[in-house]
Amino acid sequence: MAVATLALLVLSHANPMSRLAAGRSLLRVATSRASATRSFTHGIKASTPLPTEDSKALYALGANIGSQLGDLKCLEPAELDTVLGGVKEALLNNLQVDVGKYAQAAATLFTAKQQAGAAKMAAAGAEALVAAAAESGATKSITGLIYKEVVSGSGASPSATSTVRVHYEGRLVDGTVFDSSIARGEPIEFGLDRVIRGWTEGLQMMKPGGKAKLTIPSDLAYGDGGQGPIPAKATLIFDVELLAVL
Repeated sequence: MAVATLALLVLSHANPMSRLAAGRSLLRVATSRASATRSFTHGIKASTPLPTEDSKALYALGANIGSQLGDLKCLEPAELDTVLGGVKEALLNNLQVDVGKYAQAAATLFTAKQQAGAAKMAAAGAEALVAAAAESGATKSITGLIYKEVVSGSGASPSATSTVRVHYEGRLVDGTVFDSSIARGEPIEFGLDRVIRGWTEGLQMMKPGGKAKLTIPSDLAYGDGGQGPIPAKATLIFDVELLAVL
């Protein structure tokens, strides 16, 4: 919970699937995960009564925990209810089944659900990339990144190791916003050698004061593993304003 959401963009050099920054977060846990949860559950009728401030605080605790369990998004709402029932009854030492007996079945079922969800996400991403490349003014790089300048900037572009100050909004191809410094009203600074490859490449095409739309294929983002609210094989769309090269 201490690793905030720059975790979603910032990467270490050791492991491409666990490239997290130890410093300031680009995607703040308390705010961005909450907004991501609201986006993912938009249209689902609330079923938990929250009559008191304490109940709302406890609900927020659960929401924070849930927002960190992005792998479970491959499950249907009724399946999630069963999973949460198992969590609750494990905490209360009141299990209804022999967990060891069903461990392999659970792993097999969950893997199948994940694979189906990833395949669906990959197909949607491929369609989004084709559509983005067809937009007027868009260019596709050799890596597959789709770059579209929205507002021209001026001055020197950043290098792959520059530190930049930006405003941005990130969303999935279905329009779900998973993070937004714009909504928070607070720009962020980070090194371009410490972010996902799509950002490193795309920001080097910008100039200070410029705005651009980056449509990033999953292999330039979080690949087969996903991260937090970002599913496996997700194509990501970012609206980015480059405020300054520091």
